[in-house]
Amino acid sequence: MRVRRFAGVIALSLTAGLALTACRSQPDVAVYVGDRTVSAAEVDAIVRGVNAEADRRIAAFAAARATDPGTLPPPIVRTTGTEVVSLIVLADLGRRVIAERGLTTHPAPADTIAETFAMPPADQYVRLWTDYLTGLQSVAAAEQNRPLTDDEADRLYEAGAADPDVDYDEAVHRFKTQLNLATLFGAQERLAGAMAGADVSVNPRYGPVVLPVVLNGRHLDVAFEED
Repeated sequence: MRVRRFAGVIALSLTAGLALTACRSQPDVAVYVGDRTVSAAEVDAIVRGVNAEADRRIAAFAAARATDPGTLPPPIVRTTGTEVVSLIVLADLGRRVIAERGLTTHPAPADTIAETFAMPPADQYVRLWTDYLTGLQSVAAAEQNRPLTDDEADRLYEAGAADPDVDYDEAVHRFKTQLNLATLFGAQERLAGAMAGADVSVNPRYGPVVLPVVLNGRHLDVAFEED
């Protein structure tokens, strides 16, 4: 994803990318998740649909601004094959962690997600986000609320999560008062652990897996240290 207004996404890079194994390596397959196979054609169709709608909105906004300079920009949502595959993989991993740890499921509100992206709730991309966020927030809800570590706050700052007019010390202070960010890092670690033992293979064309998160309307790529 490269252009978003209002519907921002953080992509938290997981500890290790996944590649297709030798025994399951078909170029027309985007990802294997257990017994499920998702084709490259399926993934590419979702990407084309989302990005075509973004192009349409940009053109419509430009035309509207030509006659009314006060026209507000619509949500502009773009995606990539990497993100779509990541949504598929992490939704599955979220379900596994919930089952294995006996966690309470916290369903993500499809209507709110659809409103954020300005897409119908039945849209396939919205459904992917709904399934994924249901798992993510269910896992995060079981994590301990705590301040961010210095390293976590620093990585958020380096990724551009802070307001441009806020200096480093103030930005770190603000990050550390947002306890939900710490649970997000904790959920990332849980999902990364589940991924290490899961029967999942991702075509290198669509890897590595990332952790997309909507946060304050900002699109960031927050790198995680590798082991």
